[in-house]
Amino acid sequence: MTTAATAPGRRFRFFGWFLWVLPLAGVSVMVALDPAKRSVTPVFHLAAERWWAGGELYADVRGYHYLPQFALLFAPFHALPVPVGDILWRAISVALVLWGIAAFVRIALPADDGRAFFFACLLALAPCLGAVRNGQTNLAFGGLCLLAGCFLAESRWKSAAVCLVVLVAVKPLGLVFILLAPWVYRPLLRPLLIGLAILAAVPFLFAGPTYAAAQYRAAWTHVAGWSATTEHRFADLNALLRTVGLALEARTALLLRALAGLATFALWLVAGARWKEPWRALALVLLSTIYLMLFNPMTEKNSYAIIAPVFAVAAVACLAEQRNRRFGWLFVFALVSIGIFPEIFWRMDKGFGLWWDPFVAAVAGAILAYAIATRRPLLSLEETG
Repeated sequence: MTTAATAPGRRFRFFGWFLWVLPLAGVSVMVALDPAKRSVTPVFHLAAERWWAGGELYADVRGYHYLPQFALLFAPFHALPVPVGDILWRAISVALVLWGIAAFVRIALPADDGRAFFFACLLALAPCLGAVRNGQTNLAFGGLCLLAGCFLAESRWKSAAVCLVVLVAVKPLGLVFILLAPWVYRPLLRPLLIGLAILAAVPFLFAGPTYAAAQYRAAWTHVAGWSATTEHRFADLNALLRTVGLALEARTALLLRALAGLATFALWLVAGARWKEPWRALALVLLSTIYLMLFNPMTEKNSYAIIAPVFAVAAVACLAEQRNRRFGWLFVFALVSIGIFPEIFWRMDKGFGLWWDPFVAAVAGAILAYAIATRRPLLSLEETG
């Protein structure tokens, strides 16, 4: 009886992984044939090469948008022959996404027989395909977000701290999680501070202090400069406003970003005080990733691979309960539309994804904010009572 009960679950989990392995295999063939085509990994290789040569990481204004630590994080992939390192980087990124989905489904739906995992994998796939093809950090970032949330929900503070520290190394955007999580998860603070101290010291362990300090200064100047970008090739809230002729000036956009950050912080404090695990942790990941999509001025179309995994988990969690199915279908529609609509409508509007994706994220964020403010049982987020 046990075998009969677990066999379908194993099949669903296998097919969930297979859904992602199949396109990964196809991308691997394309990368092997032409490693530089539609790929950002040459930027990562150049950064690793420049680090070891003592070169300037931020010499190209439109190139490397990460902390100095990422050049060291990518160094093992750079050391491998091309395209082996590029393919391995993509494979690990995909594995992090699937691990994050599996971990959160396990704690959110402990009775799942594999179906929820399969459907979550299916829903998250389309919005992530572009990031798989290009080898972007968004995949690894999205997977680490879910893993960090899972570890927080299970009170595994050291594991959560490691995830959050690596999250910052992968993308500076991880600082949003660093600034929010400890306010509710107080035991996280000590291991997180230790981890951040180690992260800050890492560049000095692999280079002279003068060079490492110079790269830190260059990173700050580079990020500060990009924070004021107004180019119409990104997919943040300003891109949505720009589409309808209401584009914000850099200073106004910065003010709105700060106000939205305060609102996100307030919503997180309310959700953190009222809701049980693992929904509290899921709220953290949802609030943080939605904020990043809408208010990071460098959000790209493929950046929505960051929110796809957590939206997929939220969708299957809602659909598992009768009272929340309408919210589940909203998340399903969000994922399907982000992944497929731009491919359908691009002939009529080549910039469709630049305004549609932030529109979807804004609607999801508004619904979540309303649920938190009014104590609605969205996502089965029962209050701690």
